Order: sequence, then structure tokens, then C-alpha cells
Amino acid sequence: MATVLLANPNAAIVTSNERRWILSGTHQRELRAAIERGADVQDVKALHDSLPGEGTFVVLSERADEPTVRAHRGITSAYEVFYCLDSSGEPVLTDLFRNALARLEPGDRTVPDRAKADHLLYRTTPIDSYVERIHRLGHGETLSWTPGETTPRTELTETLEPESDLSPASAHDRLDEVLSAICAPIADDSSLMLSGGVDSTVLEPYLTNPTESVTASFDTPELEFEREYADRANDLVETDREVVEMTESNYLERLEAAVDALGMPPHQLQTPTFDGIYREFDGSERLVSGQGADAVFGLGGSLEVARTVWRTRHLGYVPPVVEKLRQHRDVLEELRRHPSDPDGKGLQFAVYTDVPSVVDAIGSRRYERRQRERYEYAMDRVPAPTGDQYARHVHVGQWVDFFCEDAISVWRQAGLAREREMYTPFAGKAVAELALGLSSPERYVHDGEPKHVPKKLLGEWYPEYDRSKPKGNGNFPAERFLRSGPLESVFDRYEVPEFAPDVSGALVDRSSGLAWNLASYAVWRDRVLRSDDLEPVSHTRSVSVPSRTPQSEGETV
Repeated sequence: MATVLLANPNAAIVTSNERRWILSGTHQRELRAAIERGADVQDVKALHDSLPGEGTFVVLSERADEPTVRAHRGITSAYEVFYCLDSSGEPVLTDLFRNALARLEPGDRTVPDRAKADHLLYRTTPIDSYVERIHRLGHGETLSWTPGETTPRTELTETLEPESDLSPASAHDRLDEVLSAICAPIADDSSLMLSGGVDSTVLEPYLTNPTESVTASFDTPELEFEREYADRANDLVETDREVVEMTESNYLERLEAAVDALGMPPHQLQTPTFDGIYREFDGSERLVSGQGADAVFGLGGSLEVARTVWRTRHLGYVPPVVEKLRQHRDVLEELRRHPSDPDGKGLQFAVYTDVPSVVDAIGSRRYERRQRERYEYAMDRVPAPTGDQYARHVHVGQWVDFFCEDAISVWRQAGLAREREMYTPFAGKAVAELALGLSSPERYVHDGEPKHVPKKLLGEWYPEYDRSKPKGNGNFPAERFLRSGPLESVFDRYEVPEFAPDVSGALVDRSSGLAWNLASYAVWRDRVLRSDDLEPVSHTRSVSVPSRTPQSEGETV
């Protein structure tokens, strides 16, 4: 019997016409109403595809004339569907990777070479999962599965289309409408994760006033300016705020706790910060985050540098320092490559490592294949890049970031593991199509201002907000952490993975990104992957096709 293991505390379970529906995301109310009116699966999917937010649904059926399991992940949705045959041969679907892993015996948890290569390059597995037997439904894909079939059928059935009749000058007005629609279903019973940056602060007006909020921070000196940002933003928007404070000396222990709960490598160094909120915040179980705004409207650091290089390419500009000259020439070379080139600027985005060392370890063929697979995955879901070379590389880099970077997915799963839900309005379908309605690079920079669409909207809500201040992103000083900080002894406690590149000296001397990738994998390997007593998270609900005897809507396992 097919079973869904459901970690999301806010997912709805609806029974109708011999089907059991699991609805996650923005528009549960509209979808539930359609199901209760007797809509079939295709009608529900068409409604789902037409709505502005983010979501995923699963349908279990006991009807003989249709597949036992169908699922659809919205085109922008980070509400995941992992699926596998467990160690007993039973079909299992879940929204939390850890729950799928718990259904496999340790001997069945094989990490394939492609996952190791992905982790070295990206800190995540952008398209697949970390374990060979566990599969992952892609953005915009629909799954059909009947027990007895070894492999489910999956198909890309939803893509993004640019919104028409938009201009850079008025796009913020449309964003106001879209955010209002996406936040309305949860405005009364959610708390805001307030970092003080543009992306979180601009969401405050769309939640019930007075807004309940939370800020979390370690006492890391390099992040002091971000704590000040959060304080100033809260003084401006006047939320009822709780501050979760953590000490840097306990970072490794908090990292271990986060990985234990999450059940997968933690991706970014900020994951313990999110886990601290989920564990310690005394507020709503639904937390609204500004994550996703950078991917659709922002311009990441490497692409901002590329903008300067591209604009000065005809001027004979020579940076005054030799190292800057070398970087200038390298970036220009990356921009002159085709956007699908593995070494082009677009596909170098969201790569977190020393690439030459990783290529030595995994081979150039595998490196090129994984890079091109990211390109194809993202470009299958959005219109092809147009414009000059810079515009095309920015388009590719930002949508590869949106679909393949995975931070929202990991941080949402970290919340689900703690019986919390992270709600991300900027991951709504209508937000992505609004962004696509502006040509690249004007969707990212207009009149010299990066991320101008949400910034202009924030300026109308709060004119006093300083939109020119340097951007913060919560990034920890990885090099210091690994050399002399809380991760200094991590490789004494956890053995360096066997697939690590062969480098002379300390890993951090070659690349702090590479060292973190290996450390985070080693923590997961020893604490979770090899665990022989791994269980689904305690609040998991088990939903299966009803048998002939009555069964509760969502039994806790």
C-alpha cells in the first residue's frame, strides 16, 4: 500500500470520491473547495497552476480506473516530494528527506557518485537526492505511480511564462498586488522572520498588524552590522519581536542538532540559525521569510562584478592592481562563452567550491555533465535567454540559482523537522512570472539600482528605510570558523570524506568553501546516513489509501 509520510503540520488532508488529497502551500482553501465540489485531478491541477502562490499536492486513490498515486509540484514550489520503495518494497512519498531515509535500512542508503560530485560543487543535489533509492519530484513535474510499477512516471507539465505589459517603472505596483494575494491566506496566523534586509522588511505590511516577528543571530562579530539592521528595521516597522540569541562557541553543537533533525547535509552555514528559530521561538508555527527575492529580483555578488566588467569592456579599462586585472580578464572570458558553457559566468553561479580541485577529483566529463544538466533543468522551465552576452548569462545564472540552489528547500525542511513551516511569498509563481515580464538585466538593475522592484515597493511603504546600505546575507566567516573558530576541530571529530580532492596542506588553505562542503557532509554521514536507529520525525502523519476498514485521516507514526 502506498503511504505518504507528512511532516508539514499545516498541510491539509481532504477525503473525497475515494481519493485522499494532501495539499501543501499557499492556496489550500481554493483547492479544498474545488475538491469538495467534486473536481477531478486534472481540474484541480489546472486550478493549482493558475494561482499566484507556491504549492504541491499529492493524491492517493483507491479507484480501479486511475493510478494509485499522483502528485504535482508547482513550478516554483519548494514543497518537496521525495519518493522511494522502502526496504520492505513498499512505495513511500514524503515532504521531508529524513522521513524517506528512515524507511531504508542503513545498507540500502547508497550515496551515488553523482551526489558526491554535486555536493562538492554545489553543497546540495540540485536535481536529485543524496541517496540512490530516494527520488525527488522536479519543479513543475507531475508523477503517476501504481504499486507494482517499479518506476513511477514523471513528466514536466508546468512552466513559467512572462507576465505581459510590465515596465521597470511600474513593476513594484504589480508586486504589491501579488504579495497581497499570496500573503492573505496566512496573514492572521503567521510570524515574520525579520532580518532587517529589504526582502523580509517589505513583507511586514502584508501581515496582520501588529505583526509578530523573530530575529535570530549568533554573537559572531562579523555579523554585528546585520544585528543592527534588524534592530533599526524593527524600530521602523514596529513589530512585536522576539530575539533568539546564540553563541558562536556552541556553533558545532547547534550544527549537529540541525543535521540530526533535518536528516541531510545542511547546505549553508546559516542552517543552525534557522534551526535556532524553529527550536526556540515562542510564537507561530508558520514563519514568513523573504527568501527567494534575490533569485528573482537580485543580482548576486559574482554577477554584480560581471556587470561592471561588461559595461567597461569597450573602454580599455585596466584595474590598478594586478590581481584585479586578472579577475577582470577572467570574468570577461566567462561572459564571452555561451551561457550553456560549464565554465561560463551563468553556470559558475551558485557553485561553492574550488572548481579546479573538484574537477581533479570527479573528472572533467562528470563536471561538464552536471553543469549542463543544471542548465537544461532551469532552461526547460523558463524562456530562453535573450539580449547581449551579459543579459543572457545573468538570466541563466539567476534561474539556475532559483531552481537549483536549494536553500529554501533545505531551510523549509529544517522547519518541518521541528513542526514549523517556512512560508516564502517570493517563491510564488506570479512573482516569478512578474520578474520574467521584465527583460534581463533590467529585472535586476534599473537606473543603477540593484533589486529595484522590491526596493521601490519598500520605499513606498517606509520612505525612511535606508535602501542604499550594504547588503547583508547572514553568511558566516567560513574561513575563520574553520581555521580558529568553532569548526577548527571538525575534522578531528569527523573524518574527511573519502571522495575529497587530494590537496596538499589543510583543506581550508585551498578553499574554505570546499572545506565546509566536506565538513557538512561528514557530519551528516556519521550522525544520520549510517544511523541504525533513524526514525521519522515524531509528529509525522501517515496517510495511505483507505482500506476496507475505517482509517483515521492522518495517523501519527
